[in-house]
Amino acid sequence: MVTEQKEQIMFTSERIKYQCMFAQGKIVNLGCGENPCGFSGDDTVHVDMDVYNHKNFVCSDIHNLPFDDDEFDTAVLGDVLEHSPTPSLMLKEAGRVAKKVVATVFEEWRLDGGIEEQKYKFMGDVKALGFETHYDYLKSLPLYKDSIVSVTDDSVVTHHPHVQMFTDESLLKHIQEAGLEVIIWHKFFEGEHEGRPFYNWLLVLRKKCPNTE
Repeated sequence: MVTEQKEQIMFTSERIKYQCMFAQGKIVNLGCGENPCGFSGDDTVHVDMDVYNHKNFVCSDIHNLPFDDDEFDTAVLGDVLEHSPTPSLMLKEAGRVAKKVVATVFEEWRLDGGIEEQKYKFMGDVKALGFETHYDYLKSLPLYKDSIVSVTDDSVVTHHPHVQMFTDESLLKHIQEAGLEVIIWHKFFEGEHEGRPFYNWLLVLRKKCPNTE
């Protein structure tokens, strides 16, 4: 459990508070980014395809992690699943390396077409925002500027665009295909964007017991 910045957590997103609340023991922070939860300590490992200067950082694809089975008590997927072309595989790997998975999942509605592997209708490229590279863009952001070291090319991993548009049914299907079961399922009203209310799924998952239907 995070021990620092408790007062700040009281005033931040429910997604961040949720991750901090349920992440316990030895933590692997998957798709860590700028580490908004402030996970720290010798028992925390941070993983991302981009390189950050976090302590105990490992550059790796979440779909193929370099860790042993049950090496961690908690795997955290904070707003990462919507970026994955194969969410079931990402969830399966998280569940393989940890005894429990804590995930927050953004409800995306701005995709053009069906559910799987789509892109934003209107997502601009970083050059349209006045930056030469995605690294330059991240260095301009206060939360990222002191932690980002290098950025993997967009041809290898997408950054801003979400590629998944989940529904309750499709998200549950991915969880089941990963061999996981739900301990906690909560859908939280996050706010409004472009005049539309949107939600986030707040999940705690574990490996499916052999005798569970």
